[in-house]
Amino acid sequence: MYAARIALEIPPDHLHPMHQFVCDSSVVDRETIIERDAGGETTTLLLHVAGDREGYERTIDEVPQVRKWTTTAAEGGFYVYVKTQLRTREQQYRRALDREGMLVVPPVELRSDRTVRQTIVGDSDALAAAIEALPDTVDVDVLRTGTYDRSPGVRVSDRQREALAAAWDTGYYELPREGDIEAVADELDCASSTASDLLRQAERNVVAATLDERL
Repeated sequence: MYAARIALEIPPDHLHPMHQFVCDSSVVDRETIIERDAGGETTTLLLHVAGDREGYERTIDEVPQVRKWTTTAAEGGFYVYVKTQLRTREQQYRRALDREGMLVVPPVELRSDRTVRQTIVGDSDALAAAIEALPDTVDVDVLRTGTYDRSPGVRVSDRQREALAAAWDTGYYELPREGDIEAVADELDCASSTASDLLRQAERNVVAATLDERL
């Protein structure tokens, strides 16, 4: 099974009004599609939104194509259940990505930089055809390719994890810092340069996972 993690940069005039709100708002960071239906001129979505709930509700209530919506509190933000009519351009995206031989695997992130990040899995030919069928005005950045893996958490080696734990226990990550790299090295029974290398490698993995970037 082939998989690709892609980022679509959507032209401003193609953005759904609520994605535009995420881009323009200083109180909402991103929408994440957790589940969605699979066809028709309307779509029903379950979203998680990171940000201000009241501001989001005021905005979504004024969007003409939104037929129904409700929100509920959640950790780090709130959930939105919404039914919205798809415009012609949004139906074009759906036709490109909802095709035989491949699946869009949630979550799908709608970010404030006008990108949509998602994972697609299936036959390599179908994935290539889906990307080709997207509008020419959409910039596609392939972040990762390979076999599908939904393993949770950040990938660090056992030794890198030990280094992170030692740094945490010695106060290396306290503000202000209470322990130095020599203290971390003592905990690991290694040279300071080795401890520093382990921490840099582990931190790079953590940052890459947070930013959803390819290593």
